[in-house]
Amino acid sequence: MKNIKKILLILVILFQVVSLVSCTIDSRAVETYVSPSEAENLRIQMIQEVEPSVVAVITESGHGSGIIFKSEDVLDDQNDDLKRYYILTNNHVVENGGEMRIYFGAGIDEISVDDYQTYPKYDIAVVRIVTNKLLRVHEVAPINDEVITEIVKGQEVIAMGTPKDLNYFNYVTTGIISIPSLNYDNVVGLGLMHDASLNPGNSGGPLFNLNGELIGINVAKVSNIQTSEGSISSEGLNFALSINKIAPIIKDFKEENYVKAVRTPKLGVTIQSVELFLTENDASLLPDNPVGVVVVGFDDTREAKKVLKTNDLIIKINDKAVTTAQDIALELVGADFNDIYELTVLRKVDDVFVEITVLIPLSW
Repeated sequence: MKNIKKILLILVILFQVVSLVSCTIDSRAVETYVSPSEAENLRIQMIQEVEPSVVAVITESGHGSGIIFKSEDVLDDQNDDLKRYYILTNNHVVENGGEMRIYFGAGIDEISVDDYQTYPKYDIAVVRIVTNKLLRVHEVAPINDEVITEIVKGQEVIAMGTPKDLNYFNYVTTGIISIPSLNYDNVVGLGLMHDASLNPGNSGGPLFNLNGELIGINVAKVSNIQTSEGSISSEGLNFALSINKIAPIIKDFKEENYVKAVRTPKLGVTIQSVELFLTENDASLLPDNPVGVVVVGFDDTREAKKVLKTNDLIIKINDKAVTTAQDIALELVGADFNDIYELTVLRKVDDVFVEITVLIPLSW
């Protein structure tokens, strides 16, 4: 009997110890991070302030990055809150035209590009969107106030953009200015060189100083150097277009020179594979053993948003089984505007997954 009492006492003590440890871990997990370094705190605050203005520019052939730098009201009798936003990026991101849209991050609806204008000599472009959403605009002094932003060798810089794919949205790298002004593409003073890492997809993304001022638009990196012994890999040779050089060109863009982005028939839905979705979300959002693709966002200008919901699992299109995004793409080959597509989805309604069929017209 004594042995049983001892065992019970030990179990009670162990339970209390585990409970206390658990509470300590939970408490630590929700504590706000405060850096012991004032410099780090300032950098964190600066990134949080500028990030809402940084976007990804998606085209039919890939994507680049960009920054919202201007907005204006749009006169519309039906919508008093309509605004036009200007996004600065690279010409080589948008030069093939076609349909483009702006990505703001996971779970936020994309917006189609309305029109755009480019200046190939400097590899810059401005794309415009129209929406009633309230978006963050990053003020750029060389554009708005015609003042020079000083760029100094050795100053710290932060690059922000979306390398590789959209899972790396607004990826941040840091470095210093190596050369504040140099010739780029045979244009005197167009370029500056820094060593903040860049990768495909960073093109068009902003380069900031620690004050959060836009000092450049990232454009390229030197991957290899030719030597007498052949090609060798290089590191830290990255180019940005100086904001002081490109600002006068941007200010001189004329309204009549904006070109309408070409619209093509689309459902207007952003989808994700089940595998990728489950790495980022709780499995309870999908049925057991899910097969299909998951709705994660919408093109605000299309029809899908009216009948589909985020986290819907698309299992059929025109009564054909869907297992990958390719199944939907193949069904849309040769589609025309006003064609109507039938989608079958599994949707969670009151904790039960219900099969729902919807009709989606391919509108302008």
